[in-house]
Amino acid sequence: MTTVEEALGRPDQSVDARRARRVAVHTFRPRRSWPAVITGIVVLALAVVSAAEVIAALAGNPLRLIPVGSAAGYAATTTWSAPSVQIASAVLALIGLMLIVLALAPGNGHWTALRTDDPALVVGLTRPALRRAVAAAAQDVSGVDGADVAVRGNRLRVHVRTGLRDSADLPARVTESVEHRLAELAPLRNMRINTDVRYTEG
Repeated sequence: MTTVEEALGRPDQSVDARRARRVAVHTFRPRRSWPAVITGIVVLALAVVSAAEVIAALAGNPLRLIPVGSAAGYAATTTWSAPSVQIASAVLALIGLMLIVLALAPGNGHWTALRTDDPALVVGLTRPALRRAVAAAAQDVSGVDGADVAVRGNRLRVHVRTGLRDSADLPARVTESVEHRLAELAPLRNMRINTDVRYTEG
């Protein structure tokens, strides 16, 4: 018999499973490192050059690395409605939008998060390890001489080689074996499996 205190004190497993999923997805979310590094270097270089120009100008010996005089003259005589200003503004806005999209869109992941249902435990499988596990499952099927696996996001393409002339049911058996192995691994994202069979002379 379950008391009220026990029912209230028992953790909600569905809540823990959702938290575990969020933690795993966040942990193994691919990062856009290179765009951030390149943008940071460009901004830092512009800031250093601008600071050097300002300091040198205040000291009475401008560096003139940036054509400030001609830029100031152009800005004084140009209105916001000028086509060159509008084109430059559109280009800068487009660059900013591209940087935002690059920052928000996930990159190419090197890990496959696995389901643990425990927020304190995060488990991931590298792509080579996933390929090896799926290839081993495919090779366990009778009649398969070899298997190659390609991973693209949540898609698995399994290429198997066989010497059997009558291999009509082989793709289904390979797919079933791979599905069974994936069920054991329990990835967070559902994986789509495409199986190709190639006949090889023995």
